[in-house]
Amino acid sequence: MSDPAPPAPVRVVLLGAESTGKTTLCRALAAAYSTVWVPEYGRQLTEEKMGALTFADHLHIAQQHLQIEDEELAQARRFLFVDTNAITTSLYSYYYYQRCDPALLQLARDCRTRYAHTVVCQPSIPFEADGWRGPEALRNVQQGTTLMQLDLLGIPYTCVDGSVAERVRQVRTLLG
Repeated sequence: MSDPAPPAPVRVVLLGAESTGKTTLCRALAAAYSTVWVPEYGRQLTEEKMGALTFADHLHIAQQHLQIEDEELAQARRFLFVDTNAITTSLYSYYYYQRCDPALLQLARDCRTRYAHTVVCQPSIPFEADGWRGPEALRNVQQGTTLMQLDLLGIPYTCVDGSVAERVRQVRTLLG
């Protein structure tokens, strides 16, 4: 009799406004759990295109991000930590174009079942302007909109706050 296959890694997504520490926390969690994490593909494409994204790019961002997630899942051990998802991408589509591709909206809805845990990073760390982010004043609007999207989609979430170490402890408590 062979040993049963280990359970599939659990997907944990980190959301929050710009400059709330999502990337830093993903890296720290991946290190703490000796696993991999998925960086924000939208950021990569924004840098490649020097900020000149089109309406169609938003659906492409969400689709490519999912593909990268699926590829990294094969390398993950116990957990896969994900920096943003289609919910964030849909927010940017509305922000820049006041509309969203129906396929992107469906990918945002699919987030209800894709992730076992949704963690929202609070905007309590100092804002870091990097040339790609919007103004700091936009951060609270983004944060509120993200929370509203999660509530409207019926996605439970856990907010984390404090230093990176404190946030890692909070996520460890969540994950058990």
